[in-house]
Amino acid sequence: MKHEMKRLFESKKGVSPVIATVLMILVTMVGMTLLFGFVTYYSDTYKAGVGSQVLELLTVEDIWIRPPEHPNLSANPVNITVYNAGKIDSQITSVYVNGLALTGSPSGSDFNLEGKTVEVGKHLTFTVYRNGLGWPSGEYTFTIGTKTGSTFDVTCRYP
Repeated sequence: MKHEMKRLFESKKGVSPVIATVLMILVTMVGMTLLFGFVTYYSDTYKAGVGSQVLELLTVEDIWIRPPEHPNLSANPVNITVYNAGKIDSQITSVYVNGLALTGSPSGSDFNLEGKTVEVGKHLTFTVYRNGLGWPSGEYTFTIGTKTGSTFDVTCRYP
């Protein structure tokens, strides 16, 4: 047995050229398959909207905090004007002030702001409502969220 082990390590024979070629082709095919899978996954997620976040750019131009439309309603309207300086249309889905969700209707029942689309190079003014509380003097941070998951923050002082 010792003699066989010695002969195994002293052998100068290598792998035959046919087997070497087959192994190289196999390694190349596995590598290309992995690369193809990565590229396919990346392009599918990019098309699904994940990659479009870098193409969105909303600029908040104006925030106008208005008094309640009716004295007996506790909904406080806010007009927000945004400009789309990005490369794709942006669909606004949410607006928050200091972490509190604003609604799309004075009754407070409509939290869905979908349909507020800002086209590239255009302005959009829309109204959202803050229920209750009023607007005491202070600093407020407004966060605008889009369908692709981008958020745009602006801080303003009232009054």
